[in-house]
Amino acid sequence: MIKDLIIKYSPAIIALLVILFTIVKVSIISVKLNKNYFRLFFSSFTFVNKVAIRNTFHEQLKSYYIKSNKINMVFYPIIAAVIAVYILMKVIN
Repeated sequence: MIKDLIIKYSPAIIALLVILFTIVKVSIISVKLNKNYFRLFFSSFTFVNKVAIRNTFHEQLKSYYIKSNKINMVFYPIIAAVIAVYILMKVIN
């Protein structure tokens, strides 16, 4: 029964996590940088290394990179765990 619930609701949970992840990223861009940077948004899905952060002269952009890395470190393992449980339950089924 739990297996069926996991298989049924995992795609919805993943979609909600991705939507929440996107909303958090866009809100931080709009609050920190006060501009709508599509390039910055799409490049923020990867981790920015510490050397690139250190060499950034724009302090608000540097702060955004640090927060973006922290957000990535929270959301990516959660999404990966949900996908792993979904795949595991699908294989068992």
